[in-house]
Amino acid sequence: MKTHSIAEIFPPSPGKVRLQTLTRNLTAGLLSCLVLWSCTAASSQPSRPSPSPPPTSFSHPPQERTPVQSPVTDRGSTYRVVTEEELIQWEQTDPGLSFNRCREILSRLNIKAGYHISDDLRRGRALLAPNDFRAFKDWTPLPCHAPKLAEFPKAILVVKEIPFLGWYENGFLTGDAPACIGPPGEDTRAGRFVVIEKDADHKSRSYRNDLGEPAWMPWALRVYDTVWIHAGDVSGKHCSHGCIILPVKTAERLFHWADLETPVVIVESLSDL
Repeated sequence: MKTHSIAEIFPPSPGKVRLQTLTRNLTAGLLSCLVLWSCTAASSQPSRPSPSPPPTSFSHPPQERTPVQSPVTDRGSTYRVVTEEELIQWEQTDPGLSFNRCREILSRLNIKAGYHISDDLRRGRALLAPNDFRAFKDWTPLPCHAPKLAEFPKAILVVKEIPFLGWYENGFLTGDAPACIGPPGEDTRAGRFVVIEKDADHKSRSYRNDLGEPAWMPWALRVYDTVWIHAGDVSGKHCSHGCIILPVKTAERLFHWADLETPVVIVESLSDL
């Protein structure tokens, strides 16, 4: 027996068919309008700005700042106790004043070798010291130009009052150093002389050291009689028997610079120039 659907048994009327078709069309149109309205509304809303990326950070290496220094106004010096901490502080304040440079300034002012100055610092002994070390960076008690020495291509000047030794070329100072001379009774004689002998490894025939051996006088330039300019222990203004004693490195430089017959002018004070 054949089975029939309800639509076959009760077919819809033509009016009902048209109503169903119209309903479907309206529904489809309404859905289309809703979709179109949604898109239009979304596009009409103000757009939110996208967050901007954080500013790029450029890493620069730290730059060293030169400490601002006050002008040098005090160019004097006084006898006082100087500590190693003070020299370190000057080194930190001024790049041109290393610890060794400060010690050298004290050495020049006090006519003592650097190792004696180091001992004085450790033991708290009073020294002639600058009130402001910056004022003594390039200090020399000798004139940079000595017109009376200008006639000589090379000349050595010794000033007993200071005492200091300098060497000149055509009257202009080329180098200098503190010097030790003879005390009263063994005075270093003033006058005009010349280098009459050079001996890089000289042994004294007049004086002996603490061991009883002939005193060693390296980098020696003979000036007159048994008086030489040579390297030795500079421990003060009058620490020789009449010779002119220089720090070792300075004596070596002077030895290689000087020639035989180089004039040597020894004066009591700068006013005698």
